[in-house]
Amino acid sequence: MDIENARSNASMIEHEMENLHELCSQRKYKEFWARTKGILEMFQTLKPLSREDRERLWSSYSSVCETVRHEMEKDREEAKYNASKIEQEIDNLRYGHTDSNAPFLTTRYHYREFWHHAKEVSEMFKNLRLLREDRERLWSSYRSICDDVRSKQDDERRESERNREVVESLITDAYHQADGARDREALDQAKSMQTETLRRMKESGLRKEDREHCWQYWKEVNEKIHWKRHELQESNFLHIKEDASRCLNTAHYGEPYEALQEIKEVQGKLHGVYMNRDQRDEMHNTLTDAWDKATSRIAQIKEEKRRKHEEWVRRQEERKRKYEEWRERMEDNVQRWEGNIEKAEDYISSLAEQIDRLEDQAANARTDEYADRVRGWIEEKQQKIQDVRDQIREWECRIDDIRSKIGR
Repeated sequence: MDIENARSNASMIEHEMENLHELCSQRKYKEFWARTKGILEMFQTLKPLSREDRERLWSSYSSVCETVRHEMEKDREEAKYNASKIEQEIDNLRYGHTDSNAPFLTTRYHYREFWHHAKEVSEMFKNLRLLREDRERLWSSYRSICDDVRSKQDDERRESERNREVVESLITDAYHQADGARDREALDQAKSMQTETLRRMKESGLRKEDREHCWQYWKEVNEKIHWKRHELQESNFLHIKEDASRCLNTAHYGEPYEALQEIKEVQGKLHGVYMNRDQRDEMHNTLTDAWDKATSRIAQIKEEKRRKHEEWVRRQEERKRKYEEWRERMEDNVQRWEGNIEKAEDYISSLAEQIDRLEDQAANARTDEYADRVRGWIEEKQQKIQDVRDQIREWECRIDDIRSKIGR
């Protein structure tokens, strides 16, 4: 009877062990450990149980428990590794999509890239095994970043809408300025307003759709300014063309001197008239034709004066040529005399040095006779110095006389 009861008890534990192995294979560790409590109780309470069965079943129980502990540790390590991966991606999400062109001390994001990355991180939460505490901590951090960026994106959207209204108002002002323009200055003011608006557009941090809308509106108004400019230039061209045609008619059929005066007056007006280059070139050509015609008609009147003037110029040039020839000869003489003076000065210096040496010889002469001879030489050289200085004064007088004549 005890043997049958022992076999029955062993069979009951074996059945529970099979369930325990099944939970292990399914990785249902929470249920696994809950069931181990029942098995432990069975080992304690079920009697009789043969020693062999007890040892066999306990060995199996211990083995599966150790296996589960090992698998749980592996799972924990994998979960920690997964947590570090997600944490790194969260950091990349936080710092990897900021706009480097944002103004100083301002954080902006490339939102399309950010939300695409955020979706990938969200999938990691779904697909990677994590410990509960890590999942809650990381999910809280992830949601905080997403909420902050969403709030910032909403703020920027509202700011972009306000900036868009400001830019649209500036463009409208430029439109009205161009529409009422009656001169170049007013159109240039409209153009300047557009330039300032373009700068404002670049600095306002507009979203793509707001920027494209403002850019399209800006181009439409810019085109309006262009056509207004063309209209103003054409009107001015037609008015000045009448004056240029009148000048051309006077040059052909009227008084040529009056034609020249009229041309000058129209040229003066032309400087202040706003036209394009082709129109201005056409007016310039018309006035040039009128000027050429008027000057050709008065050429005969000026011919006699020209001939007389040429004769006078010829005589003046002949007189000047002769004077220049004389002046050149005089300057050559001056240069030659100045060279002679320089050489004479050098000669005087050489004689003075010779006199110094002779004086030393006279002072140290051994006989009076030799000293007298040396003093005679000294007197000769002093006389030469005097003669040379007289010649220098003569040359200097000639030089002064010539320079007074040529004005130098």
